[in-house]
Amino acid sequence: KAAKFYGSFKDQIDHWEHLLSTISEVIENLLAVQRKWIYLESIFMSGGDISKQLPEEYVLFVRINQDFSTTMTKFNENPKAKDTCAEPIVLETINSMDEGLERIQKSLDQYLETKRMVFPRFYFVSDDDLLEILGQSRDPVAVQKHIKKCFEGVKSLKLIPPGPTNKTYEAVHMIAPDTETAAFAENVVIDGAVELWLVEVEKAMKRGIGKLLQAAISGYRGKKEKWVKETIGQLLITTGSIVWTIDCTKALNSVQAGSKGALKQTKKKQVSYLNKLTGIIRGQLSKVERNKVVALITMEIHNRDVMERMVKANCASTSDFEWLSQLRFVYSKDGGDFGRCDCRQTNSVLEWSGEYQGNNGRLVVTPLTDRCVLTLITAMYLNRGGNPLGPAGTGKTETVKDLSKNLAKYVVVINCSDGMDYRSVGRIFSGLVQSGSWGCFDEFNRIKIEVISVVAMQIQTILNALSAKLPSFQFMGAEIPCNHNCGIFITMNPGYAGRTELPDNLKALMRPVAMMAPDLTMIAEVMLASEGFNEARVLAKKTVTLYSL
Repeated sequence: KAAKFYGSFKDQIDHWEHLLSTISEVIENLLAVQRKWIYLESIFMSGGDISKQLPEEYVLFVRINQDFSTTMTKFNENPKAKDTCAEPIVLETINSMDEGLERIQKSLDQYLETKRMVFPRFYFVSDDDLLEILGQSRDPVAVQKHIKKCFEGVKSLKLIPPGPTNKTYEAVHMIAPDTETAAFAENVVIDGAVELWLVEVEKAMKRGIGKLLQAAISGYRGKKEKWVKETIGQLLITTGSIVWTIDCTKALNSVQAGSKGALKQTKKKQVSYLNKLTGIIRGQLSKVERNKVVALITMEIHNRDVMERMVKANCASTSDFEWLSQLRFVYSKDGGDFGRCDCRQTNSVLEWSGEYQGNNGRLVVTPLTDRCVLTLITAMYLNRGGNPLGPAGTGKTETVKDLSKNLAKYVVVINCSDGMDYRSVGRIFSGLVQSGSWGCFDEFNRIKIEVISVVAMQIQTILNALSAKLPSFQFMGAEIPCNHNCGIFITMNPGYAGRTELPDNLKALMRPVAMMAPDLTMIAEVMLASEGFNEARVLAKKTVTLYSL
């Protein structure tokens, strides 16, 4: 337009400018509509229950679907953009479709949010999967394949179909991915909306594990072979830790009273117990039993090593730091129907949550793991977050996951990327706080710095609510209930190009733990010993040397 010839060709230039800008606007808006339509079409036209759950939106989508088909057919029949896009009604139709799809998307999000508020673990399930679960609400058998997305250790439930004794489906026990089974304390009635009976399943799981823990503790004094076969793997380790804590406390009290060899005697007992377990592992065992015993030996070897350290350090009382810095499990019969278990370390006390974990293996506990766990538990007790940082392959995420298994918590691992915005992270936080789960945000510093600043404020709000022991609080414009078992952990790989530094207000909320190279020889030794090798130490050195070449 700035050219000196503009005046001569004014009408043609204005006509073409208007035409090209219209074509550009039509194509851009149509692509936006197409993106929304592709997502919503798979939901509304799949023939599920969505037409009953959102009837108004369904009718609106059917109308938009017809308009969209008509518009696209026109474009297909006459592909000349100059003719098709210049029609006055085309842009108007596309804009009205866009508004309608936006309205449908909003209603759909609100509908899913109401379901997530009832059963907060739905926050960790994608919209598509959640809609599929809700669509199969009347068929508990079809929902089975999605159970694993809401419970770490439960692959499916053993259901009794309706019969003469029960009017509806009833769940009898949980089945882990490796086929181990754990019974509920009472049968769970599975009827009505899926989100309501999943809440009941969660409560029943915690009650069932509590009852099984009570039985495991009373069965420990009997024959070890029978105890190992009858108890689920997770509770073998927890019971072992509870009994070990009692034995060490007794021994340290005896030392304080003047019996100097009491701790050495307890250590001898531990060694003979380990030999007995090694004998069991060399025998004929099923796959599930082998997994159970391997994990148990891994943890009991750590208990033996702690005793050795205490003997060397001349521990003489239960108030010595060498003893207080260990993760101790204390069971009391008074709390709840089946007693309660607390996890203690230094002066921190955290609740053992009773989440069924299945038999998914345990990490070898090295001094590095011990230090990391000590920092994380203290941070949790003081209502702060944990921040393990270090190079790849040092076990940052795995240590958080292993600690969650120890404390029987549900942990969600989120792989962060630069595409995450504060809303998507906020939704995950909302789910963690309402369900009392732990969240481990992997490679947290991949998120853009401007998003991290907002996320820091969200974390501040959550931790303030936890510190004040509030029953509920305002978060992202909604009042949400606050479960005080929740925890937020972030892992980082500092010093990489393209990774952001944490802002100072977030650094203050997250307790850092530096993770260095793990002790490979010790890990190999414990892994070999837990599989029943006698000369584990020698073999470990050879193995590590061989693979280091």
